[in-house]
Amino acid sequence: MIKQRDYSSWVTQSPLSELDPKKKIFAVASGKGGTGKSTFAINLSLALATLGHEVILVDADLGGADLSNLLSINSPRYTMQDFIQGEVTYLSEVLETTPSPNLRLILGGSDIISISNPYYQQKMKLIRNISQLEADYVIVDLGPDISFNNLDFFNAAPIGYLVTHNVDTIIMGFYRFLKAAFVRRLKQEFKDDPFIMNIINDFQNKGWNRSRKNLVHSIRAASREVHDQLDELLESFQPRLVFNMVKSNSAKQTADQMFSFILQNFGFRLQTAGFLPRDDEVEKAYARGEPYILRYPKGNTTKAIFELLVSSGLNYTKDNRQVTNFSGFNKLLKIEAQNWQFLKI
Repeated sequence: MIKQRDYSSWVTQSPLSELDPKKKIFAVASGKGGTGKSTFAINLSLALATLGHEVILVDADLGGADLSNLLSINSPRYTMQDFIQGEVTYLSEVLETTPSPNLRLILGGSDIISISNPYYQQKMKLIRNISQLEADYVIVDLGPDISFNNLDFFNAAPIGYLVTHNVDTIIMGFYRFLKAAFVRRLKQEFKDDPFIMNIINDFQNKGWNRSRKNLVHSIRAASREVHDQLDELLESFQPRLVFNMVKSNSAKQTADQMFSFILQNFGFRLQTAGFLPRDDEVEKAYARGEPYILRYPKGNTTKAIFELLVSSGLNYTKDNRQVTNFSGFNKLLKIEAQNWQFLKI
């Protein structure tokens, strides 16, 4: 029997003023493997489920799915493959339960070409069905590469988290993904304006240099008629940076440099979501197929995830009560952990 949660002793009543109720679909991307992206997606999903929200975690790493391995789910009833290939009619039929009463999963398919490269119509159908899922939050874990599929999933979500850490090759992958997502978003926005499309293609083909390094400024200078449209795009395109495996304060310095570079060269702003520390206990939980925040509710990474919830305005329960401190969140985690019992699903 699942215990009823009494929030009254450690939360305070507060309106959801910081959280836009329309923005309930989050995409999690990286641009390169090895960032801890999927582990972050799992723990973010469970953090929201622990607060009482109904959460669906979607494994959209088509053809290379691994959420089932990370959560020790060996024989799912259905996967994304069944939906893409038409074996089931609705994406909601693919939902898998977890020990958490508030968390359900949509698992990816096997490593076959037809799943990793769906037709355009299949992709758009999948995006539409994800947007129609009934839940308080839908977290979409994307693949690590810079494919059109990942870019379109990322751009379709109202909020996108980009996970990186302070390794040159991974930061370069982060930049490449961010640039590709932004350019693709611009092309989708201005696809019916050949003059603006020529400017975008020219920048994309010739690259950024000292004399022509800000695409947004060039579009503004070329046409006054698109200023409002461009401003709306920039307002909505504000990816949230998650710096993972942080060992020292140098990561924050690197993040500052990244923000400055992106603003100067791309013309839009990143938002800081949070800094997650390097933590050996994350690897231990990963190896056992256990959610980190439930296995180590007082761990440093769990504290950092709670701080990320606070900075993102997500530290509210299902009934709009604000969890104001880590000790309150920790009590909820301990209750949630009882549902899992850390057994194979």
